[in-house]
Amino acid sequence: MKRLLIVSTESHTGKSLLALALGQAMSDAGRSFAYMKPISSSVSYATGEPIDRDARCISSILSLDNDIRQIAPISLETPFLKEAIECGDHGFRRRIVQSFNQITEGKEVVAIEGRQYLGLGVTAGLSDFDIAEMLDADIVLLTRYDSEAAIDRVLCALRLLGSELNVLGVILNAVSMETQLNGLTDVFSPFLDERGAEVLGIVPYDNSLHSVYVDEIVERLGGRAVTNVPLDNEVRHFRIGATGVESALRLFRRTPDLGVITGGDRIEIQQAALDIPSLRCLILTGNHLPQRDVVRKANDRGVPIVVVGQEPMAAAALCEGLLSQSHIRSGDRLDRAISLIRSNVDIERILEKAPDH
Repeated sequence: MKRLLIVSTESHTGKSLLALALGQAMSDAGRSFAYMKPISSSVSYATGEPIDRDARCISSILSLDNDIRQIAPISLETPFLKEAIECGDHGFRRRIVQSFNQITEGKEVVAIEGRQYLGLGVTAGLSDFDIAEMLDADIVLLTRYDSEAAIDRVLCALRLLGSELNVLGVILNAVSMETQLNGLTDVFSPFLDERGAEVLGIVPYDNSLHSVYVDEIVERLGGRAVTNVPLDNEVRHFRIGATGVESALRLFRRTPDLGVITGGDRIEIQQAALDIPSLRCLILTGNHLPQRDVVRKANDRGVPIVVVGQEPMAAAALCEGLLSQSHIRSGDRLDRAISLIRSNVDIERILEKAPDH
């Protein structure tokens, strides 16, 4: 069985998407596949127990037949992490190994999703290094290519991983095709290859994939919807309505897939925003409820209004952060993201390099 541990040099680089793309490729090729996320740090309690939402969604999309508590066996949130450091393992390692053995029985390939970033969990003995050793897995290293500093991060990661762990290669994500591709292919790719980090994929940056659904905004900001419309609109750009109406309208009109953040008392901005065809969500700050005619107009247009407690700048910062951190969920955005990965990552080369254990 080929055991692929996907690790990253920083958070939110696309580990879950890569695992999902691998799973779909294996399914299309008729190869049996298992997916595991040994340690979750962000979970939902919607069912009364901690469940990793991304792992559950991946399991559903790939029609995996294992219980989610085996696929994502450990919820290591802050209280548990503190206990693990102070009191020891708490059986976490044993549970990870048992779950792994159960879900991989008879499988040809398993993708194991690592921690948020390489090095997390070292103090508790539950880092990617420890997982690789526990599960005898080979490593695929993922990094976001934001600048040439990404190459430094890869080289630092190789030093940390050392010679005892088998690194199959590196995948560079979010690469600007216009300004970065030539340097990567002509200079940095051969440079990394010479140092034991074969470039297995160069995934282009696609701005259309950086969006957030309105229900994710509600959850992240602790807000509440005051309209009677679905919360499944996608927002790709946020703008603060804090100036005069005319200047705000000029800004709003040239912004696609727009989310407007404004004070709950800025009725003129709210009314103006609701006249913009590209408006996808109206976020009102300071816990101010909108007037009835504003709510009525939003319902007529199918635009959700979300009331939050933060002030505009704080709400905007949280919303901007969501654009690169939203959860895995079925839909056109996910289909585009998976297609982009499968078109630009050499999955066959990864499997060719991965030994059978």
